[in-house]
Amino acid sequence: SKIELGQYGLAISMMRRQKVDLNLAVDLNPKDFIENGVIQLIEDVRKVDVLNLFISTLQNSDVTMSRYRIPSWFIRKRALDEATLFDFMTKVNMVCQRIRELLIETEQRGSTISGINVEDGYYLLPILTTFAKESPPKLEEALAMIRENAKKQHIQTSKKQPLFSDKAQSSIQYLAFLSSYELLFNTALGMYNYDLARAVARNSQMDPKVYLPLLKRLKSLPNFFAKYEVDVDLKRYESALSNLFQSCLNEENLDTAEQAEDKIFGNSFIQCLELVEKHKLHQLALRLYKNNGEKRSQIMQSLGKSLMGEGKYQAALSIFLSVEPPNLDDAKLAAKKCGDWQYFFTHFPRDCSKSDSTLNYQVALEMAEEVATGKSGKNRREALVDASRILLDYGLDIAGAVEYLISAEMWSEARRIASLHDRDDLVNTTVEAAVSYTSTLFTDFEERQLTFEKTSSRYVEVLIIRKQAIKESGFQEEEMLEQGDETGSLFSVASTSSLRSTASTSSIGSVGSVASVSSVISVGNQTTFTMTNESNRDKHRSKFNKLGKDKKKKKKKRGKGPGSRKIRPGSEEELKSLVLDLEIACVKADYASIVSDTITFLSQVGHIDLSHELFRRYGRLREAINSCQMKRIAEAAAERIESERAARREGTDDMPIVLKCEAAVDALQCKELSAVLYELYSFL
Repeated sequence: SKIELGQYGLAISMMRRQKVDLNLAVDLNPKDFIENGVIQLIEDVRKVDVLNLFISTLQNSDVTMSRYRIPSWFIRKRALDEATLFDFMTKVNMVCQRIRELLIETEQRGSTISGINVEDGYYLLPILTTFAKESPPKLEEALAMIRENAKKQHIQTSKKQPLFSDKAQSSIQYLAFLSSYELLFNTALGMYNYDLARAVARNSQMDPKVYLPLLKRLKSLPNFFAKYEVDVDLKRYESALSNLFQSCLNEENLDTAEQAEDKIFGNSFIQCLELVEKHKLHQLALRLYKNNGEKRSQIMQSLGKSLMGEGKYQAALSIFLSVEPPNLDDAKLAAKKCGDWQYFFTHFPRDCSKSDSTLNYQVALEMAEEVATGKSGKNRREALVDASRILLDYGLDIAGAVEYLISAEMWSEARRIASLHDRDDLVNTTVEAAVSYTSTLFTDFEERQLTFEKTSSRYVEVLIIRKQAIKESGFQEEEMLEQGDETGSLFSVASTSSLRSTASTSSIGSVGSVASVSSVISVGNQTTFTMTNESNRDKHRSKFNKLGKDKKKKKKKRGKGPGSRKIRPGSEEELKSLVLDLEIACVKADYASIVSDTITFLSQVGHIDLSHELFRRYGRLREAINSCQMKRIAEAAAERIESERAARREGTDDMPIVLKCEAAVDALQCKELSAVLYELYSFL
């Protein structure tokens, strides 16, 4: 072919007549084209318009893999070793850079390699095309080339400015055709060349009443402050801060300048700090003012307040304490917000002075409440223990400390604190709370077992439905999800009645708290246990559990959003929901640890029979779930063996379908209790 022979002039002429994509000239052998072909292309193609057309049609793709498949006899001629591998995502930039490099060399030399004379500026438009075609476009370099070319060709006797000559204006018009006048105008402004911006705007549809006063104002302003205003208009805020800093450093006079309504006016540190806070430029500001300790401290203070506004209290605390002098008031607030109570009380002992016990208790109570919510990042039990220590150490509130410990199911520690301070009433309260908690454990174990067994039964049914859907659709599991699971419910009509029987037990009561069984079973929920008397017990009730049941309740309207839609029986969503229910029903390590602590505590406070019963109940739950698992796994294995035998009898090669969730579900089990308990009750 002509391309293979390097006859690019003839090849491109033929391709244009036959309407063939010009990318083919590059894609047949892109590495060779960039290294050698571009040279021959410039020699063969003398018309600037043809070069512009060739460059403008370049695309980051390989047409030999789509529109123009290479025949097998031609592939054998191509070198397919590692050296020919080419990244087509960089093709346009690489070809443009190579063409531009050779065109500039040709103009500087004054002739092509074959000796054909070339005038200065002859290849200006193709060079501009290479700038505009790159990704991202190099419009600044293109405008700079137009400006330099205009200066070279400017005739001294001409009354026109170089950028307003016919040649320069036609070049700008051509570049605007490849991009847009607005983009070129903003690019020229970004170069801080206001004459170039005016030359660009001259032939555009921009209103002279808008751009001429703007350019006149920018020319009248001091150098760096004018650059600052340009950067703000172009939303280049880091550059704007740098130029405003330079304007302040050089003490530029703004007395005669008019204030712009939409910009921060002035070049003092106050305006710099205002710009920093408005656009969060603290990092750059700290670099610019690294040698000015006073202003650097003000920037750090501003950074700390910005972090507080973003909820990054721990980082704000470190910032406030790193300034000179440290900002103790804001640091105190940050420490309180992030739950860093150790630091809070270590560095602010004046708030806990003995002279004002009321203030002492109030500060400790507020900090304990902040910490108890888990703001320090600790888990529920650890956060409640920390809250207890705060009330005990800094608020001298023994009852409050014991209450937090009871809420964390830390029975032994609560009893120790109560005994240490000779509070027999609190010791009794702790024991009663543990006994009451045991009753909720009994109920929860039963609910977990019932839920696991019924959910496991439905899980088997849905597995069959999903596997049948996958088998009949011919898709893999991932492909089924991409198809939107439209076939998921086609096989589930017969199983709807079974689903109804499971729906009533799909949720489990919680024992994550001492006095509530109605929340989620995760141990992560905060407890509602309190040592208030019966008359105050209702003040912590939720709005759905108020007194006055005889009053008419408003019906809550059902939402119509995506979260309110029903799960289709037999769908992938139902399968995921069942897997989640099975996981929740199994006791995790944290919950098992609480059960172990409760059993141990009861055995130490004279409730050995109750503790033994709790141990047995948990054992029955664990055995029931393990038995259910083993039975289901054995039945599934038997069915798999039978299906394989049937496939062999029928002479098919159908492989059993295994879903991703099966291995995880098969491994589910309740965690074991403490080994000491098994040893203890082996004797009882």
